[in-house]
Amino acid sequence: MPFVQVADVSDDMKLVDDTKQKISKLAQPMSVCAEEGSVLVTLQGSIGRVAITQYKAFVDRTVLIFDKYNADIDKTFWAYIIKEKFIEEARKAPGGTIKTITKEVLSDFDLMLPSYDEQKMLGKLLHSLDHLITLHQRKYFAML
Repeated sequence: MPFVQVADVSDDMKLVDDTKQKISKLAQPMSVCAEEGSVLVTLQGSIGRVAITQYKAFVDRTVLIFDKYNADIDKTFWAYIIKEKFIEEARKAPGGTIKTITKEVLSDFDLMLPSYDEQKMLGKLLHSLDHLITLHQRKYFAML
């Protein structure tokens, strides 16, 4: 079974296709499992990397799983909002780097959420824009 660490959360909001680490059946009960489709955020190292899991995996203690919400949440929208919030927090941090983040600090983040239908629409739009930007970047670098 895959064991996800910070290095396994890629810049494209996904997990790498194959993690470097695996977890044994013996260690699984002592770890936390993220179901497919969970939103993860890295809390140390490359802080603020976000992924929507495309497979079930156990996670390192430096990766936070969003699996319970107090309201209806579109996970794509949520992933983009969390990613942007970390970028904003890094801008405010001394030297532009967040040294560490705790669940307590994260719970103090002030976020406004539109209705679920608006979240769904915005999540699709942000994903489409991200994809379009990636395609243009590839085209640009292929011309160099």
